[in-house]
Amino acid sequence: MRLPKPLVIAIVLVVAVVLQTTLFAQIRIITPDLVLLVVIMMSLTRVRPELVLLTGFMAGLLVDLLGSSILGLRAVVFTIVAYMGLRTRQRAEIGRLAAAIWAGVLSLIGVFLLVVIGTLFGQTSLLGPDVFRTVWVVALANLVLAGLFAPTFVRLVDGDPAALRFS
Repeated sequence: MRLPKPLVIAIVLVVAVVLQTTLFAQIRIITPDLVLLVVIMMSLTRVRPELVLLTGFMAGLLVDLLGSSILGLRAVVFTIVAYMGLRTRQRAEIGRLAAAIWAGVLSLIGVFLLVVIGTLFGQTSLLGPDVFRTVWVVALANLVLAGLFAPTFVRLVDGDPAALRFS
């Protein structure tokens, strides 16, 4: 039995939000942004682009509601990153390494936008002495996770065992 796409996406997003707000909130050394990564990997699926953008916005809004940041900050950033992912997804379809680098670059852009927009609106919790180290660590962690899980995620959402089969 195959689950419908919206249900699979909702389950994956809930798991990502729970892991990010509980487990990775306690671990300060390696902190991937799982919700951002799910939004980026959604760009690789056959889901309609409007739904990918809506998923990015709603996922960002959910993280904003659960966190201590300005309401809508992550929603805007995740929507921008989803749009960039949709516009550049053909670069990630070359292979597993290309998809990982693509996701890492989009994560870097997303976290950098989060810091810049958060700074403009006075979100002081985003600033600190090691803000640029955090930006790079999140991007590298998302790069590694995308390399490991992007094909599986796309196959799971699309329901096609041959989708995004990397050699």
